[in-house]
Amino acid sequence: MRDVRWLARVTTEGPAPTTGAGILVTDRWVLTCAHVVAGVERAVVRLVNQAAGRGLGAAVLRRGPWPDGPGGTGDVAVLVLDEPVPAQSAEPARFAPLHGWTGLHTPQLAAYGFPAGHDGGLSSEIRLTRGGFRIGGELVQLEHEGTGMPLAPGFSGGPVVIAGTGEVVGLVTAAQDTLWRGAGDRSRPAVRLGHMLPAEALARYVPELADLLPGAALPRSAVRELRLLLVGATSAADPLELYRAAVGTLGCPDPPQRPATLWEACWYLLAEVPQQSDGRHPVVAFVERVAASPLHAPSAPGDPGGADALGRGLRDWLADHPGRPPAAASVPAVGRWRPILVEIGPSGAGPGMFHVTIAAIRDGVLGEPHSSTVPKPRLAGFVRDRIDREIGLLEPDGTELIIFVLPRKWLTQPVHSWARRRTDFGPLGADHAVVVVDQQRRAAAADRRQLEMKWSVLRGSSGTELHPVPCDDPPDSRRFYQQLRPPERTALPALGGPPKGAPFEQLLAAALKAGAPAVLWAGQPCGAEHARADHAAADHAREGTCRSARFLARLAEELAEVPPADLPCRIKELRHQAEESEDPAGHWADGLVLLWEDPEVLPSPHRPYRVVPTAGRAAAVDQ
Repeated sequence: MRDVRWLARVTTEGPAPTTGAGILVTDRWVLTCAHVVAGVERAVVRLVNQAAGRGLGAAVLRRGPWPDGPGGTGDVAVLVLDEPVPAQSAEPARFAPLHGWTGLHTPQLAAYGFPAGHDGGLSSEIRLTRGGFRIGGELVQLEHEGTGMPLAPGFSGGPVVIAGTGEVVGLVTAAQDTLWRGAGDRSRPAVRLGHMLPAEALARYVPELADLLPGAALPRSAVRELRLLLVGATSAADPLELYRAAVGTLGCPDPPQRPATLWEACWYLLAEVPQQSDGRHPVVAFVERVAASPLHAPSAPGDPGGADALGRGLRDWLADHPGRPPAAASVPAVGRWRPILVEIGPSGAGPGMFHVTIAAIRDGVLGEPHSSTVPKPRLAGFVRDRIDREIGLLEPDGTELIIFVLPRKWLTQPVHSWARRRTDFGPLGADHAVVVVDQQRRAAAADRRQLEMKWSVLRGSSGTELHPVPCDDPPDSRRFYQQLRPPERTALPALGGPPKGAPFEQLLAAALKAGAPAVLWAGQPCGAEHARADHAAADHAREGTCRSARFLARLAEELAEVPPADLPCRIKELRHQAEESEDPAGHWADGLVLLWEDPEVLPSPHRPYRVVPTAGRAAAVDQ
């Protein structure tokens, strides 16, 4: 359940009192609509988890150009609270990556607000009107979807969020519901519509929001530096002409509304123009042209050299940000994983039935899960189909990571080779990064803490050191646990065979209890000859027939320069090499399994429950 303690109810007093919604974006700033606080200088703000408590006084700090903008544009206001909100009461809202809610695979959206009779708040399922039309060049049209509460008065200023993550994508600015018109009223069409001011448009009127919006063309630190330089500054050159010169022959259209300031033109470049293949973003050319033009900047009292300081600041920014991103590593960093969580467990529906839950993870937040009960013969195909659907919804800004959370006795199931459907040309684990996670350890809070301690030491390592466990001389499980337990010991266990039965099953249990961030093992046991009592272990290894010894030696060589955080991608590459070979079953990496759990990628199941706006018994609404 999503944490929306940042949702606020905004009320004003006076001859025409109003009620709307708002979004806590810092510990003192609340976003709402300009029309909610029209004609007043003060408002009362009540956070959703304190609806019955004392309201917080707030002053209107800034207003957009509403109602002078075309089609209701610019309908935003910033309220500053009289006192900051403590972090334990509510944390500011998180914004979705720019344009992460548009495109072919639009996520499910929801809006929150406070319609009449629902002081505790209600939500409404909505969708974008197809076609991408922007009213007045910035407003997005919304439509109510299905049954339930449509957008209505009281939603104004409320957030539109991605239902699966709770990330804010924009602000509700208008609602129109004429579905329940009178039988004889044909003056208006029967509609349930609304308008949203998206986050990228909000930052045009409230530049400080640009610091909070992920997904711009440059890192947020670089965006903030530009904002501090350009907001309030003017140039003798027309901002639109500077924009046109910067985009050159790229074919980028003019902004839908003529930029009135340098910041507006700059922000449009950052938010709407993608990175170019040569690595140089047009915003760099824009800044170069601004720095070369006659400038005027607001000066501090006693410091008339504001323009000179601005010019120096822009030139320093250009020196620090030449516009070419650093060369990407061949393996993505942890922060670029786009995980899909697959949890499988026995179902109470009967023998041979499995309960499957699949959900995407974005920035450590678990999305809306899809659960089903599936019989064993259909399990692999069902999981593969659902994974394909989730992959299709991911943003193209990272690498997919399939995480199977399984009961310990099922960890040896070859999920990486599942679903060789007629439409597939290879196994799942050769096409995508696939790891397994132990359900038992994930459910144990103390074991989870030990895992986090291990990662705190291991994170940032430039290579992977293995603790090999060959089949000819496996250690005692108690001794093995003590060898791995200290957090400063970062070697990762590598088992010479699958952990099913002696000796590796108990060794896997010891490694997991010791907090091992990753465990690797061969998909096939060494061979039947090793099980014979009359075959000495030393002779077995000396004769070169030990498959596990060869496996462990090659694995250590392949992973020596791979950071532990990037192991899933490297293991996928090794599986691909096996499938690409002439004899996949005879390749040393055939069946290679990686148990890997990073707390920064997979959310902890031990975090406190979150809250959503709810309402008690609905009060009567005057018609």
